[in-house]
Amino acid sequence: MSPRLALTIGAVVAIVAGLGFALAPAQMLSGFGFAAPPEALVVMRDIGVTLIGLGIVNWLARDATGPAVRAILIGNLFIQAAELLVNGWEIAASVIPAQSAPGIVLHLALGVVFLLGLRRA
Repeated sequence: MSPRLALTIGAVVAIVAGLGFALAPAQMLSGFGFAAPPEALVVMRDIGVTLIGLGIVNWLARDATGPAVRAILIGNLFIQAAELLVNGWEIAASVIPAQSAPGIVLHLALGVVFLLGLRRA
């Protein structure tokens, strides 16, 4: 997979998820089996804005080459691997509900996308 395609996929997923978290945090949390106290809504909106920013970086870096594109792909790969590890542990330890497991599949799939993009970078 080309780095351009990997970053495009990453950008679209990050922006769509970020918009969901920023604009509808209670609904997004309930989809993962969480209650939505006001403090959680604030954090979710902040995470949404951060994801939108990551998506913009990925989108604007689609034509980057050399060390720049490798750095961005490695950063994205780290995010997915760390989320996979942390969320996997949280589900195994019953810290978060098992219905959050589809998020692990998304992190795994995005990790593969970024890894494949990195191989061609």
